[in-house]
Amino acid sequence: MSRPLNVALLWHLHQPSYADPSTGQLTLPWVRLHTTRAYFDMAWLLERHPAVRATFNFVPVLVRQIQSYLSGGRDHYFELSRKPARLLTTAERAFMLRHFFSIDAHTCIRPRARYWRLYERAREPHRGVADFSDDDLRDLQVLFNLAWFGFAARIEYPLLAELEAKGRGFEEDEKRKLLDLQIAMLRRVLPLYQRLADRGQIELSTTPYYHPILPLVVDSDAARRCQPKAPLPPRFSWPEDARLHIDRAAEAHQMAFGAPPSGVWPAEGAVSPEAVELFAAAGLRWTATDEAQLWKTVGDGKLDRTWLYRPFRYDRGRGAINIVFRDRTLSDLIGFTYARNPAPAAVADLVGRLVSIAAQTAKNEEPPLVVIALDGENPWEYYAESGRPFLDALYATLAARADLQTVCLGAHLAANPPKRTLTDLHSGSWINGDYGVWIGSAVENQAWKLLGEARAFFAEKAGETPAEALAAAREHLLQAEGSDWFWWYGDHFASQNDEDFDYLFRSHLRRVYALLGGTPPAALDRSLYPNRLPRDDQPPKNLISPRFDTPQSTYFDWNGAGVVDLINPGGSMYQAAAWFRRLRYGFDRERFYLRFEPLADEAPPDLSGLTLEVRVRGPVERIVRLPLDTPGAGEVVGVDGEVLARVVGGFIELGVRFTDLGLGERQQATASAHLMRGPMEIDRFPGHHELLVTVPDDAFEAERWTV
Repeated sequence: MSRPLNVALLWHLHQPSYADPSTGQLTLPWVRLHTTRAYFDMAWLLERHPAVRATFNFVPVLVRQIQSYLSGGRDHYFELSRKPARLLTTAERAFMLRHFFSIDAHTCIRPRARYWRLYERAREPHRGVADFSDDDLRDLQVLFNLAWFGFAARIEYPLLAELEAKGRGFEEDEKRKLLDLQIAMLRRVLPLYQRLADRGQIELSTTPYYHPILPLVVDSDAARRCQPKAPLPPRFSWPEDARLHIDRAAEAHQMAFGAPPSGVWPAEGAVSPEAVELFAAAGLRWTATDEAQLWKTVGDGKLDRTWLYRPFRYDRGRGAINIVFRDRTLSDLIGFTYARNPAPAAVADLVGRLVSIAAQTAKNEEPPLVVIALDGENPWEYYAESGRPFLDALYATLAARADLQTVCLGAHLAANPPKRTLTDLHSGSWINGDYGVWIGSAVENQAWKLLGEARAFFAEKAGETPAEALAAAREHLLQAEGSDWFWWYGDHFASQNDEDFDYLFRSHLRRVYALLGGTPPAALDRSLYPNRLPRDDQPPKNLISPRFDTPQSTYFDWNGAGVVDLINPGGSMYQAAAWFRRLRYGFDRERFYLRFEPLADEAPPDLSGLTLEVRVRGPVERIVRLPLDTPGAGEVVGVDGEVLARVVGGFIELGVRFTDLGLGERQQATASAHLMRGPMEIDRFPGHHELLVTVPDDAFEAERWTV
């Protein structure tokens, strides 16, 4: 039998520091909520597949925050959830109505009728806090926390099934039991991973302590290598801080898991020669990054793709370390595509790709190794049943096949040392092969400038500050060096928590000055992006009636339509490929219209062989199916209706009668669009929610004008 293809699954688990520098309270709930879902689920399910090996990467600050709950720490959302609904203030109620729907609407809110109705009511523009009763708010407290639980908890704890069956009208005592259950799961999660590591089923790796983009902490001018035309901030270069992040990570890992880490996943896969040499100097034996760094190191096209499936030794004479490169396509399929598809089809597709790689690498000198590395927490919110059907089928299939063998990275590299050495390494990350998400925009550069000034002030005052205050100031500096603040400051991403991240970053820097006896600069009292436009959907303002009897439409045809930004509109994950820049939607008295607009500065997307499905859910569900090669063949499935359509230059426009959708005046429906290649869904628009459509009547425009 031929040798098997080695498959290394690396699941990266990360949350930034959410502690308010002023109070110490955790401002955001994501450590707690992800523990009740992905963190617990991932280990629980793998334990049931003992033949499958994997690597889990724990960021130390995540581990610390899990431990903080065990010593009595609580986050702001937990305190609001615990508070009796009748005692909630108006401001607290408004906060909950904005933030307690922070979960995927399609997979987690819509299946719960009461939660969905509260969600719809909260989105209605004329609704105010006074429209929601104490019972509404108590149900919202329960349903938000209940929806976050993953599959493992639902199997182990009957309380969750009881609450799901009840659905509404919850009591304060039921809410208390639900919140107590979250704390119980926080107590169980780290020992569960420890047990799997002790028996050799998983390897635990680490990341520099506060998840900094380490190459930029070593020297921010490293960005000039991969972003030569980008404007950069004043140089930030503190390699001693980078070493401290690494050393602190190793110490924390040893304390949490009883053994030092052998490997490191750098934050965001960000590497540079200098950063990787710091890993080697710290005694770490392997690191990993994205395939973009391999191709840009050796020169695009100079190696065939089989070179991706072998490890390398990196050594330019200043410290050597093993390095592997992830397969971006396979990683992104799990992260972004398979969630939209039935688990058997998704697993068959992934395994088929692995078998193809096995055939391509059959003649490789060393045992072939495929690295699939991705976010281990955020994808599962968008999968059916929190990802259990997919992961269960994937693990079972991998365990059953003789031609595929899962491995832990450290053990595999120890048994199969690399035979090839790289003497150079491209500076970049797993996003676009550069650092553009974290440096180069005006707001990001301002943040780096403020960080640099605070770091210089720290160096100036270090010799005259008492040790305790100096240590505290250093801690705030290290936290401010974390990557997440810069992720949200840039133009690429936005979230409902932008103000929280901005506040935390500036608060850490203010504390540095205060602890060192200085006065914080006035710039730290102001938001770094006071003029950022909201990234929320813009609903339709006027009736529209675009023409379909011309080669293409005009601006005026769609003036007044609703707008949805499709370029990474928020979110904590990044997808390399994007199909469209924005979606416009609207209606007249007769039809519902959609328009997809391509990226402005790139060639139109290749839509050949693809079908667009628009799923409209009202009193009945209708599917509008549009083959993009032959838009004239569009249909409303099961209805003898008419679909107006135009596909030109990457633009897609369509219109369909409300009557064909089973809708009448003032009736509401939700809509989403799905890009299909055969039976496989490859993208969804909008990404994580649905459009809300109300069939207009005579009063529609008058009401909009009044508003």
